[in-house]
This record gives sequence, structure tokens and C-alpha cells, in this order.
Amino acid sequence: MLKVLSHPKRLAIVDLLGKSKTKEHQMSVTEIYQALDIPQAIASQHLITLKDRGVLKSSKVGTKIYYSLAVPELLKIIDTLETYSGRM
Repeated sequence: MLKVLSHPKRLAIVDLLGKSKTKEHQMSVTEIYQALDIPQAIASQHLITLKDRGVLKSSKVGTKIYYSLAVPELLKIIDTLETYSGRM
């Protein structure tokens, strides 16, 4: 799981979803790529990778796909790693 999060954009996606103010911390693909200012195709590739590795889950509402964290506790691990990485 840490290997899949080693990519800066994937880590940014997880961080964004974790801090989302929406119900259940879910966001659409459009909301994610616009918030991170990256092309839609790149965001979609990273979202699929994160979902395939069990980091994210998705739900479809109409024509939109919404993503959320499959393991919300992952944010605590990321915060801890960020805290200790600054000490080295």
C-alpha cells in the first residue's frame, strides 16, 4: 500500500479525499482533477490504480463516478509519515 502511495499525485488524491467536506468524504472524478489541476486522463489513471490496490472505493450515481477512501485510517499513517519525514 505504501508503494502505491509513493507517487506524489496519488498521495495528493488520498489527502484531498481525506480532507473533503462532502458527505462520506467522496468526490467525483471531475472534482478531483479540477482541485489538483491535473488532466482528467491522468487523474483517472491514478484513481483506477488506487482503487485496484484497495486504497479507494467508488460508487456510480447516474453518469458520475464518486471516489472515497476505502481505508480512512490511512490518513493517520500518512500524517505520521509526513511528521517523521521532516525530522530526517
